[in-house]
Amino acid sequence: MKRPLGLILTAIAAVLLYKLPLLSSMTEPQKVTAIIFFVAAILWIFELIPLYATSFVIVILEVLWLLPKIEGAKASTFLSPFFSTTIILFLGGFVLAKGLESYKIDELVAEKILENTGGRPGLTLFAFLAVSGFLSMWMSNTAVTALMLAVTLPVVRKLADKNYAKALLISIAFGANIGGMGTPIGTPPNAIALDYLKKAGVGINFARWVAFALPFVVILTIIAWLFLYFFFPHKVEKVEMHVSADTTRRRDPRVKVIIIVSLLTALLWLTESIHKIDAAYIALLPVLIYFSFNILERKDFNSLSWDVLILMGGGLSLGEAFKVSGLGSYIVNSLGLTNLSFTGQLALLAGITAIITNFMSNTSTAALIIPLAMGLSLDPVHQAILVVSIGLSASASMLLPISTPPNAIVYSSGELKVMDMFKTGFAILVLQILILLTFERFMIGLIIK
Repeated sequence: MKRPLGLILTAIAAVLLYKLPLLSSMTEPQKVTAIIFFVAAILWIFELIPLYATSFVIVILEVLWLLPKIEGAKASTFLSPFFSTTIILFLGGFVLAKGLESYKIDELVAEKILENTGGRPGLTLFAFLAVSGFLSMWMSNTAVTALMLAVTLPVVRKLADKNYAKALLISIAFGANIGGMGTPIGTPPNAIALDYLKKAGVGINFARWVAFALPFVVILTIIAWLFLYFFFPHKVEKVEMHVSADTTRRRDPRVKVIIIVSLLTALLWLTESIHKIDAAYIALLPVLIYFSFNILERKDFNSLSWDVLILMGGGLSLGEAFKVSGLGSYIVNSLGLTNLSFTGQLALLAGITAIITNFMSNTSTAALIIPLAMGLSLDPVHQAILVVSIGLSASASMLLPISTPPNAIVYSSGELKVMDMFKTGFAILVLQILILLTFERFMIGLIIK
């Protein structure tokens, strides 16, 4: 009964909000968009229906309610984001990840790196962070966390020092969250940020994103490592690692194709500025090869994270509504953001993003906040910095088990308490915002090249 009641209350609240004079200063399209935004936020935050289903609610309300109120607008404005270049880019990323996962290549990489730590506690802890982070730059951080947890949980449960066990488990989730910031395909907020900037005429290619995000990821990884060491002091002298005995899948001849295609795709992404081929079109390379030559099968295609793609499409579609209705500009002016310095705007929007992303999907958070930044009258360079910073801040979901799937996965081990994650995650969140502010000049230098 909780879900039907929640939906009924949401509908009643939306109707009351529309009728009350609270929104009287808005134009009719802005008012309608605000109601759609309100409904989407409630559904996303409280998950009254599946997150991806909220995207359908958004587009139905846009087409049936908002569209008739905007002269000259077309339904394609709200529908096209569901198959934009951003969606294609992520589709390619999902297919790459599925290839690595299906043939156990990701597990092999993780095991080999972990074997080389020699069981030294400090180095092993850093390896967990680094491996989780690196793999999450190229594949689903949910899949990465599940993989790393499977490799380490048998060891964790044998550790007498529970402090060190907690540090290892948290490092998996935090490494996956942080690593996703490193590439445009690492996490949906990155792709959403790039999509908005591309439409605004500010092109940031794959290599340039990596150039300014990777140092940020490295610094944040080191900070997370130090915090985990500080908050969870241990007495462990050596850690014995568990490796999988099943290597049958890895000996398949198609593994070589997977490795070659993965490396080639990554190389083409990183050299986009040279060959001028859009990263989204490059992303179709693994899709074409894997499914044309039965490297991946129909069941693999069906098992892709289509729900995430639909969720992203809904977020992008909502952003289009903000733009065509003028609601984004209205909110920016109402919040007084135009009266703040650029540093103040960056601190406020990045801070708001970093906080609310812990209570709702980071994709949804980016989709809600980035349109506000796009409503500011900034030059292209500063607008790019602001949008990128919001995209990165949306990945600062480290406070609670519900904040991200990686957090929930490690919490499900039964070895952690909420406060274990919260105390380290909060410290990282604060420092992340401070680092973004100091990275401002660094990002300007990269974007204006």
